[in-house]
Amino acid sequence: MNRNEIELKVQALVDGELTGSEAEALRQRINDDAGLQQLHASLTQMRGLIADSELPRPLPESGDFYWNKIAERIEREESAGERAAPLAPASRWLLRWLTPLVGVSAVVLLLTLQQPTAPDLGIMLSGDHELELSSDEIDVMTYNTEDDSMSIVWLDYSMDIQKDYMELWLD
Repeated sequence: MNRNEIELKVQALVDGELTGSEAEALRQRINDDAGLQQLHASLTQMRGLIADSELPRPLPESGDFYWNKIAERIEREESAGERAAPLAPASRWLLRWLTPLVGVSAVVLLLTLQQPTAPDLGIMLSGDHELELSSDEIDVMTYNTEDDSMSIVWLDYSMDIQKDYMELWLD
């Protein structure tokens, strides 16, 4: 046993919680160790001080009276619990399952019926080509053949080239 366990055993001895054989073995160990003798003496002294300064608190009724009331209450609750609980009406059962189902259905309905407005991407359709996207920097046009066997995508970069920049670029 380590020191902490031995000190706990000494406290149990002072509180009268050890059996006869354990108490005898521990008393022998206390007689052999000066530190344990000091701990035992201080704990015994502390227990005496607490016991002397504690005021007795008489109960207005005997302890058996309180235990009898507790036992009666337990018996009443047990007998009430033994009675079969009434079956829940069908409407309660239906409401218990129908309420979450209606809530989930409402959320799904709101999500499916909500039609977000499509963003304006500047895409135009005209007769000579099928799709056109115009921006400040790029024009995109898509052409499809009549039998949809081939698609052509035309990218047109419109660059604002200044004279100084053009000279650097050509050099």
